[in-house]
Amino acid sequence: MASLGLATAVTPIAASAEEGQMPVYFTWSGYEIPELHPPFVAKYGKPIDYSNFAGTTEAIQKMRAGYRPDLSHPCTEDMTIWTEAGVVAPLDTSRLSNWENLFPGLKSQGGVEYGGQVMFAPTDWGNSSVIYRSDLVDAEESWAMLFDERYAGKISPYDSTSNVQAAAMILGIDPHAIPDDVLNGEIANMLRKQRSIARNYWGAAAELDQMLASGEVVIAYAWNETYKRLKEQGVPVTYARPKEGIWGWCCGVVRIKDADGDEQMAYDFIDAWLSAEAGKNLIEMYGYGHSNIKAFEIADPAVVDSLGLTNPEALMVESYFFGPMDPEEDTRHNTLWEEIQAGS
Repeated sequence: MASLGLATAVTPIAASAEEGQMPVYFTWSGYEIPELHPPFVAKYGKPIDYSNFAGTTEAIQKMRAGYRPDLSHPCTEDMTIWTEAGVVAPLDTSRLSNWENLFPGLKSQGGVEYGGQVMFAPTDWGNSSVIYRSDLVDAEESWAMLFDERYAGKISPYDSTSNVQAAAMILGIDPHAIPDDVLNGEIANMLRKQRSIARNYWGAAAELDQMLASGEVVIAYAWNETYKRLKEQGVPVTYARPKEGIWGWCCGVVRIKDADGDEQMAYDFIDAWLSAEAGKNLIEMYGYGHSNIKAFEIADPAVVDSLGLTNPEALMVESYFFGPMDPEEDTRHNTLWEEIQAGS
């Protein structure tokens, strides 16, 4: 879901601090930078240790196999799977000074609480939609753009089960509750058709940027960051508001059970990520929304306006936010996607 560029290997950077063993943050590539947790760097004189994953499915598989970072960065749709896997520890929000400054609509998202306990601290949020070259595409804004045969060889969907959910949206079906006969019938056929007309399935945002800028690709699935970068480069792109609804996502930080790092440092890191300063940098650098209301008050107004974030709460209401996915439903989507990728 919400990545700043994908990595493929776990690459811990060893370090320690006088206050205790420096925690390890297991996250998407790009989220480890000190600009996204400045109060932590100010207090401890260095960024947190980290390792990267390419996606949250990979991350949970590694943790189920025994890898134990102190903190990680799933999204709300992952939380049922992660909590039921027994890898997430509850959060004591009284230890987070910024908790009261978060948007209520994000704190009430499905996945934040589990079994009456807070398990997830929302940090970053944004949209997933179709991006297209407005000078080269003439089509109704819809998720169907990712399946449009008129642009065969010029379409680049994301390499994920997002294509399963996009097909469901086109059919008017809840992407989180797709009947089995539809999933393996009409949706499977739509995905086969998409495979035959796609230029490729992208995996790294930088790769997508280059393809859209050159015109090699004219329609793609994208997050806000791609739209922001290409607009700054002067590339004529539009970020669609699909008639079926634009998607919203919310990602955040969780504590991992049985980790070895210093607990107070872990809480300080989470609180730093939730700070308005971190949010300002996230908005201005990557074009994503932040969970702290005050971040929008100190971010560059021109950037906020250009991203369509002047009324973040209205955008949240408008967006179809991904909620926690039932593990069995998630398995069904992944099984179909693997079959499509294998050519069946």
